Amino acid sequence: MKIRVGVVGCGLIAQIAHLPYLQELSHLFEVSALCDISPGLVDRLCRRYNVPGRYLDYRQLLEHDLDAVFVLTRDHAPVAIAAAERGKHVFVEKPMCFNLAQADEMINCARQHGVKLMVGYMKRYDPGFERAQEIFQKMEGERLIRVHSSVGSPSRVTQEMYDLIRTSDVPEGELAAAKARDDASLLEAIGRERAELLSTYSLLLHLWSHDINILRGAFGEPRQVRYAEVRLGTPIPPLPALQVLAVLDYGPDVACMWETRAFVANEWWDEELALFGNERTVKVRFPNPYVKNAPTIVRVEETLGGAMIQQEIIASYDEAYKRELKHFYDCVVNDVEPLTDGEDGKKDLEFAIRIIHKCSATTDSSD
Repeated sequence: MKIRVGVVGCGLIAQIAHLPYLQELSHLFEVSALCDISPGLVDRLCRRYNVPGRYLDYRQLLEHDLDAVFVLTRDHAPVAIAAAERGKHVFVEKPMCFNLAQADEMINCARQHGVKLMVGYMKRYDPGFERAQEIFQKMEGERLIRVHSSVGSPSRVTQEMYDLIRTSDVPEGELAAAKARDDASLLEAIGRERAELLSTYSLLLHLWSHDINILRGAFGEPRQVRYAEVRLGTPIPPLPALQVLAVLDYGPDVACMWETRAFVANEWWDEELALFGNERTVKVRFPNPYVKNAPTIVRVEETLGGAMIQQEIIASYDEAYKRELKHFYDCVVNDVEPLTDGEDGKKDLEFAIRIIHKCSATTDSSD
């Protein structure tokens, strides 16, 4: 059985990951329609992938005979809700949405209409991360979790590695109006009194939500955010440089240090989830997500029989993006619940909001 798919949003992640892998998995998926606000982009991608349905309005795409819709726009909630109301299964890229009201509406709508809602957190389907989880679960006693992410702009990497289609035929006013709507939805989550933290919250959702999700996937929910702060760095125009530092409480035996930086001059990807135990240290080193089939490396360091041993594990070269698509197929065809479902996506929003609230409280107390 093939799933007939419509794709809404044909930007960077659609072109680098989803469209190529949907085509590669043509025995499972049939891309029947594309939609984007850029006429030139839709036209050229439909010709590249031999897709018959071409749309500039997602509501018209939903009239197409489809089983599922991939929502790859910036603002996912309106498209995802409309698709679920039409009885179509929904795959949304991260973040799930911008605020908790949208999350509840998406979850309830999918449940009401009996369709699957899956959030695209490909790192949860990474074979290296899965292997690390098995090791994490065997570790006991006092432990320290460290989340580390320091990334630059991906523009040069993506330009040199991929033949991306870029267009300039979207009216400027339409983009400005969309940004205004996005900002209003983001502020609804954190409160207008925290407007100075809008860009931080946006980055927590659009860039660092992968770190939130793998932390939660490996260790569950923290009891509380003990401390958090935002620091501004030297910007790389037009991008702001930000870093967020936080201390999370996982109980009497487990603490967590969170350190994330964005848009630094170093262009490469530096992302790691580590667990330091009394007898063993495990580090999960994630590759640049725009480099296909680069393995996630798991390093285990321990002392055995008086000898210091370091083991490097490469579980697989299989691509995490492709594995999550196979999981979505299984969910739709075999009525399996997604690992990263709507409830999971909502918890990531709650985590990000807690960080913002603690940042705000920290700032207030230091004035």
